Amino acid sequence: MQLATGPHATTDAPNERGCKIGGFDVRSTSADGRYRVCVDPFEARAFQWVETPELFGTAGRALLGLTDRYWHLDSAEWSGESVVVLQLRHFPLPHDYSCGVVVDCQRMTASVNGAEPGPLGQLGDMLDRAYRDAGSA
Repeated sequence: MQLATGPHATTDAPNERGCKIGGFDVRSTSADGRYRVCVDPFEARAFQWVETPELFGTAGRALLGLTDRYWHLDSAEWSGESVVVLQLRHFPLPHDYSCGVVVDCQRMTASVNGAEPGPLGQLGDMLDRAYRDAGSA
């Protein structure tokens, strides 16, 4: 999975909630205000909400839009001006899988569970691989 296209690939300025894309909520903003972690919540099952993370840069430019909407954002903590640590969980079962993702917005890289960083555009593939590997273990 790569970066989402279409409505996720906006260059419009953010609205008062921090994101131009309708239905998104800001969960975390970098200290300098250049980057925002937003979520696109949807009801996956009755009363079971999944908040899929999206990452936006200046002027609302989408840096990350996962095409697998079943990744849920548990937390987003900034460890630097451009580095955010995301705690993600995949919904639904067959196995309960959560992981830590470190995203460097400036370098456009990401790593899953401490692995070697790769291009941010390949994060979806990295998450898929980690999820599959955890299910076969």
